[in-house]
Amino acid sequence: MDSQFDSLKREATKLERNLEDKVARYQQLVHSIPDSSNNDLLLAESGMGASSSSSSSTSVEDEATLRHDIQRTLTTLQDLVATQLQPASEKLGTQSSSLLVKRYREIIYDLSGDFEKSRQSHTRKIERMKLMEGSNASKPNSLEIDNDGMDSLMRERSHINNSTSAAAAVINQATEIRNDLRNQGMSLGKVQSTMGQIIGNIPGINTLVAKIKSKKSKDDMIIIGVIASCILFTIWYLFG
Repeated sequence: MDSQFDSLKREATKLERNLEDKVARYQQLVHSIPDSSNNDLLLAESGMGASSSSSSSTSVEDEATLRHDIQRTLTTLQDLVATQLQPASEKLGTQSSSLLVKRYREIIYDLSGDFEKSRQSHTRKIERMKLMEGSNASKPNSLEIDNDGMDSLMRERSHINNSTSAAAAVINQATEIRNDLRNQGMSLGKVQSTMGQIIGNIPGINTLVAKIKSKKSKDDMIIIGVIASCILFTIWYLFG
């Protein structure tokens, strides 16, 4: 059992380091994308927008590839911890193994949060770049921007991002609840199995339990009879 748990721990550690490296590279990639601003608009108007567009297209492709890779690795680590490492820890029954499982859950939560923040930052930057490109295409000889339209789009984007963040939080909570329910179910199954083994190992326990119940029923009848007799005697004494 120790060797199995150690093997799962090594696999989880490998996935953890791989995931940390990918999330760090994703953060660097997002950070390397400049925010759209009035300076970007001036560069686009002066004829330098083509190279920026080509560069942004490349970064989008790199981001999509790395994002899918992170999501796949994150799912693999979550399944490993929930379906293999957690049951192995419960069978082992040591405090260190339980703390290790808890640590991996915290690592998954932290890395998921960092990745989600970077992903939302990337989405905002790409949306701003597209808005600037659309403005340049519609007004190639003017620096005037429809501020009302821009504000409306930015507000809509903010609402969408808030909804996405709320949905991600609900999904994380649902995942934790699912894992807790699964663990509780496994614990109850172990208790039921243990009780079945105890009953099977003690001969005649069912007969003993039946005799105890029968004896208790007789005692209850005697007590009821005594109480009824006392009540009848009291009534006869008062009204007889």
